[in-house]
Amino acid sequence: MLSGLSTDVEFKEIGKDEFCEATKHAMNSVGHTATIDLINQLCGSKLQINRISIKVNVGDEIYIIMSAIRLEEGKILKSDEIYRMYEEGKVKFIRAMVYGAVLKELVDCEGACNELAYDALAHKAKFG
Repeated sequence: MLSGLSTDVEFKEIGKDEFCEATKHAMNSVGHTATIDLINQLCGSKLQINRISIKVNVGDEIYIIMSAIRLEEGKILKSDEIYRMYEEGKVKFIRAMVYGAVLKELVDCEGACNELAYDALAHKAKFG
């Protein structure tokens, strides 16, 4: 899904509220009925299945809902099963931030560069 290989992606677990707020403005590419049902139930939304391929670019954010356990091969969860997993803390919400390959330079610069150089690298990391 990355539009290029010269990117860094930062993954961070987020809470349900942040995830739900993000789904109000995000492009939906969820193609699994039980997952859509869970999102709609938790977020009070009315999303529909939208099984599409997406390409992300530097500066994009991706919001991911995922199982925190490995399912048996070929297992397709039903709505009640995925909701039970959520209640048991086995569903995680993730925000992925896509940065340019300059991210390492930015990290190395922190505390070692002047403010102008750091700001320039931060802008480059965010917008390419």
